[in-house]
Amino acid sequence: MSNNKIKPSLRKILFCCLALGAVLLASAWSRPTGNVGKGRFVLKISDTIVKTAYQQMIDSLFELNLSPDSLKKMGLSDAVLFSLDSLRKADSIAQIKVYTPKELRRMKRDSIHKHNDSIIRNTPRVLDTYLFADSIKYTRIFSWTHDTYLNNQEMQKMDTTFNYHFHDLPFHRDDINAQYLGVSGSAALPFNYHNRQTNELFPFFSPYMTYTYMPESIPFYNTKTPYTELAYYGTLFANRQKSEDNIKFLHTQNFTPSFNFSILYQRNGGGGLLQHEKTDFRTFAVTGNYLGKKYIAQGGYIFSRLKREENGGVEDLKMISDTTIDVRTVPVYLNNANSIMRRNTFFITHSYGVPIRWKVQRDSLGNKIADTLSTGEGTATYFGHYGEYSVYSRSYTDYITDSVGSSLYRDIFLLNPTTSADSARVMNLENRFFLKIQPWNAESVVSNLDGGIGHQMLNFYGFKPEFFISGNQNKTYNNIYAYFGAGGKFKKYFAWNARAKADVAGYYKGNFSLDAAMRFSSWAVKDGIHLTAKFSSSIRKPSYFLNNYTSNHHLFDYDFDKTTSTRIEGKLEIPHWGLEASVGYTLLNKNVYLDTLCIPTQNNEAMSILSAYIAKNIKVGPLHLDNRILLQTSSKQEIVPLPKVAVNLRYYLEFYAVKNILNVQIGADMTYNTKYYAQAYDPALGMFYNQERYKIGNNPYIDVFVNLQWKRACIFVKCENVLQGTPNNEYYSTYRYIRPQRALKLGIWWPFYIR
Repeated sequence: MSNNKIKPSLRKILFCCLALGAVLLASAWSRPTGNVGKGRFVLKISDTIVKTAYQQMIDSLFELNLSPDSLKKMGLSDAVLFSLDSLRKADSIAQIKVYTPKELRRMKRDSIHKHNDSIIRNTPRVLDTYLFADSIKYTRIFSWTHDTYLNNQEMQKMDTTFNYHFHDLPFHRDDINAQYLGVSGSAALPFNYHNRQTNELFPFFSPYMTYTYMPESIPFYNTKTPYTELAYYGTLFANRQKSEDNIKFLHTQNFTPSFNFSILYQRNGGGGLLQHEKTDFRTFAVTGNYLGKKYIAQGGYIFSRLKREENGGVEDLKMISDTTIDVRTVPVYLNNANSIMRRNTFFITHSYGVPIRWKVQRDSLGNKIADTLSTGEGTATYFGHYGEYSVYSRSYTDYITDSVGSSLYRDIFLLNPTTSADSARVMNLENRFFLKIQPWNAESVVSNLDGGIGHQMLNFYGFKPEFFISGNQNKTYNNIYAYFGAGGKFKKYFAWNARAKADVAGYYKGNFSLDAAMRFSSWAVKDGIHLTAKFSSSIRKPSYFLNNYTSNHHLFDYDFDKTTSTRIEGKLEIPHWGLEASVGYTLLNKNVYLDTLCIPTQNNEAMSILSAYIAKNIKVGPLHLDNRILLQTSSKQEIVPLPKVAVNLRYYLEFYAVKNILNVQIGADMTYNTKYYAQAYDPALGMFYNQERYKIGNNPYIDVFVNLQWKRACIFVKCENVLQGTPNNEYYSTYRYIRPQRALKLGIWWPFYIR
């Protein structure tokens, strides 16, 4: 740049700076006391001196044709650059922002200085949305899940500590334990009844929901710098046939402050200890979200696939309990059976907010003031839509020629005496439109009144004998439903919400559900004391496939009555004290279950389930005692069998091997449950059913471990089942399936990002 161009530009810059000082001085005189210390100055539009200075600054800025690089070379500080940027972007004096030193440092850090594009290199990259508070928007990375009915967001804690990533199986993180088939990625049923997830649309998928995500549970991100996670958990040094390998890859980054893109890949599986139980469950997801000033959207694609060799479990339990032979040689029921399940889901949830100004704002001279009301403030209306297209499918094949395999299915062969080729499929195309009205303010006790209508087209396929003559046919239902709700909050101390839903047409006609929740918070201690109460009540028609399903080994042709369920839950959290406690009570009537013959049966009497859970972490110097205890009772164990007591105790010493670099834990992790009739597993259905032949439990399962936090990375090495054989080998994960034997397992979770 030549000297002739620099001098007039410098004069204009100096004039802008002087005028800026005059504006700030005038703003200090007129600043409301409520904004002191917050770095926001509200200027009075009626102040003609300030108005003139502001207008001259804007005009001067537009006359300057200088790049950010040129401004930097003139010696202007980041504070001046940010202030000029605020002036340039302001539509009115009320929008001028003067930043505190702390905010300037944060904005400088969040700015993209390393881009080659000199135009945006010094432009503040700050998220501008009504959806999240400033304390959240300025963080380096944050995560949330959303409600697909109303596009409400729930913040999720991103736990990067080695305490969280020590658990390699997802149901060990979310619950004390679960009955499963002994291999990661196999069907699982959490011990805590109130933590169990069900998929009414495709019940065959329910035992696998702990390994994957639904549109309501998949996390979304907003990050200032690209963020990547790599994880591996497995028996790296085990025999290849018995090895277990679980991996995870996550990458998320923002292309703009408002738009984020994420890609996720997970694999859970292993060769298994018994013959013919190789399991491979994979999830792939691509998601994106946009957080605008008025428009909010989240959506993506989720793919899940299960491939599993089915063996039906151990034929003779005595060969596990009373011998020390290699379990790979123990006979199993099935030697040639496989199942494959797939799920494809495309979804989007988006809404648009329209702030409402009931009357025109004018200054003392009668001039109209530009409306600066932001979405999320005052009265507003939100229009939204949710769309989903999902396809679930499952196939099962077997070839049985011996009496052992035949006995697993009680010698039932309905279609072919030796070979099975069963399949089921459902397609869900769903759209719902909703409206949220914010009568007063987002922070008021009644902050929203909402409602919506939805249409769901379900297309079911399940084989029926008449298809031999008519050919394959699908069954289609068009379901229509409506829902209404309300919610609100009082500052940071109280929040509540409620929603009722009714199905008015289609397969689920007559269904009704009511859900309500309240949360009380006190800040008497660090991180607060939080009490959450939930209530839900529902009347539902059982899943289509429990009423209609035909395979080589099963024939379901029923018309069950609607089931009723009423649930009350309470939860207390005091993070600073390491305390979490919860109580749940459920009253069931006419619930449908799979009996000891694996036949859907309706319970015509009311029954109840009560659970109590407590987690308390105790620290005495370097000694840590992490305790989780679950107590449960079922009024009808023959219908819903549950362990009465289940515990998880993790005791360890924690110390720094290298100060602030390498943190070490050395200890033991034990799980235990009392004996009960754990449910059996039916390979042809891929579901659990009741059995009353053999109780499992009363055997502590202990791992010893070394757990490391090396800077950002979490690493563990543990020896599983160190007490194998003491007092016996009855380490069953469920009826006829065993937990991993003594083995060395390695885990590493490593995040990559730029601070």
